[in-house]
Amino acid sequence: MKKIFLNLFILFFLFSSNLTASDSVKITIVERITHFIQWPNLKDDFTIGIYQDENLKNLMIKIYEDKKIHKLPIKVFNIKNKNDKRLKNIDLLYLTKESSKNVDSIIQKIKNKPVLIVTEHPNDVYQGMHLGLYYKNKRIKFVINQESLENSNLKASYKILKLAKIVKVEEK
Repeated sequence: MKKIFLNLFILFFLFSSNLTASDSVKITIVERITHFIQWPNLKDDFTIGIYQDENLKNLMIKIYEDKKIHKLPIKVFNIKNKNDKRLKNIDLLYLTKESSKNVDSIIQKIKNKPVLIVTEHPNDVYQGMHLGLYYKNKRIKFVINQESLENSNLKASYKILKLAKIVKVEEK
């Protein structure tokens, strides 16, 4: 009964905001992907920062309510800007297509720290972000910048690397 209510709530939430069903699919995929990424050391919670998207943050909180990542409870915050103090304690930064345009200063701040950077704009991985989500033939696909991932002291399982398109940072 609780799951039915939660699903109905999520659907209501989707229709009453600018979010779509594809947002909930992406959120679910992000959670699954984290199980194939290894962090050097995690704290008491798995902390996700959503850059400048309060609605997506609220949906993520609802979807992750009873879930854990690496056996840790999940906390989700909205990161407002490059000076947000919570930025230094996140394990994953999620960028929407809209928010990924103005994040250079944030990326520089966390670039070589063990923070998985996930973007909805797949071309961003060529500029050093770690994982980009996109649609192709009505399916969600993803690209991984393995070099950037490893520079951040994160390791991807061979299982996820088999499914992803692997790219390298563009030379300047």
